[in-house]
Amino acid sequence: MATPFESFVSPLSWQQVSLLLDTVQYFEEAPKLLSLPQEEGPSVPVPVTADTLRQMLASLDEDDAFSRKPFALRWEAGEDADAGALIVELPTGETVKQPAVLSAFSPV
Repeated sequence: MATPFESFVSPLSWQQVSLLLDTVQYFEEAPKLLSLPQEEGPSVPVPVTADTLRQMLASLDEDDAFSRKPFALRWEAGEDADAGALIVELPTGETVKQPAVLSAFSPV
């Protein structure tokens, strides 16, 4: 299987990540691919979980809720073509590695 998406940077604000987290929590029993905006180009469907979004949200300042910060996202393939890890580089410089099985996520 090909890489589910090419590496990209998504500029997101505290408000946007908070809304994305609410959406993902609503679909927690039936995970969905979440469309994240790129700096340039169309949105990208990404298999992201509530835990990852919580870490993304914690890296932002609620007092500056509308200021966008860059999140670098990439896919790290696993041994199984359907599995791998979503790697998110936070604006703080920290990295979140979220294991994911692509077939567990459906399109919105």
